[in-house]
Amino acid sequence: MRVGIAVPARNALPWIETLLTTVNAQTYPCAAYIVDDASDDGMTQFLRDRPGWYRDMERSEQRLGWPRALNAAAELAFGDGCDAVFVAAADDFLRLDCIEQCVRALQRHDWVVPYSQQIGGENVVQASQEHITLADFAVWPPLTDKAMFRREVWESVGGYSTDVMVPGSWGAAEDWEFWIKVWKAGYTDYAVIKEPLYYYRMHEQQLGLERAAIHDETVALIRAKHLDVWALHAERTNQ
Repeated sequence: MRVGIAVPARNALPWIETLLTTVNAQTYPCAAYIVDDASDDGMTQFLRDRPGWYRDMERSEQRLGWPRALNAAAELAFGDGCDAVFVAAADDFLRLDCIEQCVRALQRHDWVVPYSQQIGGENVVQASQEHITLADFAVWPPLTDKAMFRREVWESVGGYSTDVMVPGSWGAAEDWEFWIKVWKAGYTDYAVIKEPLYYYRMHEQQLGLERAAIHDETVALIRAKHLDVWALHAERTNQ
């Protein structure tokens, strides 16, 4: 199984070397596919000077935002013949057996999500849940977005949607809506690896810090698109 690490990257010069080092040191062979989202911190040239660190890189001169850049990175991987993609952020990094463990689990499932360990902040562990239903997504996504997907899953749902982005933002909770699409497409056979294999950084420049300011607008967009999910949740809570 050929695995690509899909990496949307913007202004990640302080961190991307660590990510790529852990990708290239994986116990299971894999390669990074990077979409540089109009960086202006010198990261573009840094990567161009080191072409052996990744399989392919594409730069967008106009800022795309997280979901569009991620979709483009996944397309690079699949266009190069990858059978699966693992979603990663340029400022995070992987445990060295992350891909091996995920590939092993993916042999029996449609997709795999490992626990994630926060670096900085409160150093909490994000634990994705097992045995969830579509109604669970009306409360909060019970899964993290750092996961490995078979090609057929990603392409069947069309990757991340861009019609649930709050105007003027560059991404907030599109992974929430992505998981709803995965569930509706019938890809509910998954594995949770119950140990941290992915490490995500907390820092002042991360995109997620802007999520709180547009949370309500984001939820409204997702809810309007998937009213049936909230109806299922209401039906369950009223029983």
